[in-house]
Amino acid sequence: MKILITGANGLISRKAIRLLSQGKDHQLFATSQKRLNFPPEVNFFTVNLVYSDLNQLIDTIRPEVLIHCAAMASPDACEVDRYSCNKINVEVTARLASACRDYGVHMIFLSTDFVFDGLKGDYTETDTPSPISYYGESKIEAENSIIGLNTGATIVRTSLVYGHDENLSRQNLVLRVIDNLQKGKPYRLPTDQLRAPTDVNDLASALKTFTEKKIGGVFNIVGAQKLSVFDFARQIAAVFGYNESLLIPISASELDEPAKRPLNSSLDITKAKNIIGYKPTPLIDSLKNLKQELLDF
Repeated sequence: MKILITGANGLISRKAIRLLSQGKDHQLFATSQKRLNFPPEVNFFTVNLVYSDLNQLIDTIRPEVLIHCAAMASPDACEVDRYSCNKINVEVTARLASACRDYGVHMIFLSTDFVFDGLKGDYTETDTPSPISYYGESKIEAENSIIGLNTGATIVRTSLVYGHDENLSRQNLVLRVIDNLQKGKPYRLPTDQLRAPTDVNDLASALKTFTEKKIGGVFNIVGAQKLSVFDFARQIAAVFGYNESLLIPISASELDEPAKRPLNSSLDITKAKNIIGYKPTPLIDSLKNLKQELLDF
């Protein structure tokens, strides 16, 4: 199967590429704005999706599946630079979705828990989105452009994805917590923001299933445990053996960030469990696995 993955410089795409390139079942194509080193079995090339002819891209490769990971993923950056956010998150996605329709490609789109306002938590796939940040708005607008084409595409909503890979363009929360605690620096985290942190390896495995089975629809793919961002950091400190007293509990309002965050954006994963047999790794086991991965790196 020919598979095209955009945003190959990100953590999620790298893990998905590695997983899908195992064996000889798939032919992998990956794009990024920056030059990256991948195994020879991965056909990598640099592309700026904003300024490229995306129909020609799809026509040239003729993939069976497109996994669209490329995005402006920092909520604060999206809030500050709405023009760029719209170009990347909305316009590129809509153009790729249209090209996938025209060439019969199954599209898989990475979305976010930030499409919700966080007033109730445990959101299902049928709950009505109500974003409170421009990042969330851009993602729901992109989702709607895909759904409107009625092509049977897959939309994967995830949350607080963490893991490790070399030379990441953007650190995730776990790596930031580890970095600060290693250096003995205090780190402030909110006690009133509830998330279901997602192991990137679990997410990559789900993407592999969606790719190979071409299962369409909206799916929540997150971790099994809901907890505050502060308590998540405490779990990290405990597993990695760092000084937990360096973690400073605060309220979300004290962070003074450009983009508002939903307070409880936890997602219900019942649908994914029932349809694709999704089974997230228990949080403590996941962090222990990451600790070993970092030791082996």
